[in-house]
Amino acid sequence: MSLADRDKPTGLVAARRFAELGFSIAATAGTAAALAAHGIAVDTVVAKVGEEIGVDALDLIASGKVDLVVNTPRGRGPRADGDHIRRTATRHKVPCITTVAAALAASAGIAERAAHAPRVRSLQEYHDDHQLRLEV
Repeated sequence: MSLADRDKPTGLVAARRFAELGFSIAATAGTAAALAAHGIAVDTVVAKVGEEIGVDALDLIASGKVDLVVNTPRGRGPRADGDHIRRTATRHKVPCITTVAAALAASAGIAERAAHAPRVRSLQEYHDDHQLRLEV
């Protein structure tokens, strides 16, 4: 996770949901500090792209240890990092979310999928129980 400052309040909700779903969270230093300040555990603090301290987001994604990227870029530096992160995620087929609204939706969808087994129904079955009503 790497959240722009404007996205941190709502991003905390998404991060908490991901943690409750069993995800380990890796975050950039600023995001990690915001998460930790609100009691959300961060397993890995990643360096900004090109920094020589620790592992950076690109290396972590390329290692195969990342299942989902949440990056909400803002400003010149984060946008450049975000571009590299998104390209690396795409190259390694890792889903990449760039808005907090999408992160909230993804966490809700993952939670729903974990709580209920998928069920395949025909279109006719949806209409039979009036779940989908077409008004004329």
